[in-house]
Amino acid sequence: MDPQELKGLADAFKRRLVDTLKKGYPIVASPAPDVARLRFAITDLRQSRPVLSGIAPDGLNGSGKKSRQKRAMHLWSGSGATSGELIVFDSMTQDVIAATKDKRTFGLKEKFTKWGSAEDAFQFWAERLRSFMDRVHDRSA
Repeated sequence: MDPQELKGLADAFKRRLVDTLKKGYPIVASPAPDVARLRFAITDLRQSRPVLSGIAPDGLNGSGKKSRQKRAMHLWSGSGATSGELIVFDSMTQDVIAATKDKRTFGLKEKFTKWGSAEDAFQFWAERLRSFMDRVHDRSA
């Protein structure tokens, strides 16, 4: 993958994360009490490459048959996927507070842009982190 393109995706994720969090949590550059440091890594990217597939098992055609026969039908394949890992540190002690990893694969709509599935994963993760922080701080949505 082109390094500039990868940097562009990383920057887009950082912007999405900051924009989602700054509405309720100050973003700071220095360690301080009650400040968490986030380290996020995009660990895998698969670009969307939509193709029209003409063969699918009968179970996908809505016929209800349980046979293993293949049948011609229109089905899209080649969706993108994005994987990431997050570690949250106490900014003063560097103790690990939380860690997680996730993989997102998206549906038909996101298949028609090169990195649509990655952008949707970034949005999902930013909103999920905000929701988690709101629960930790007992803030109702």
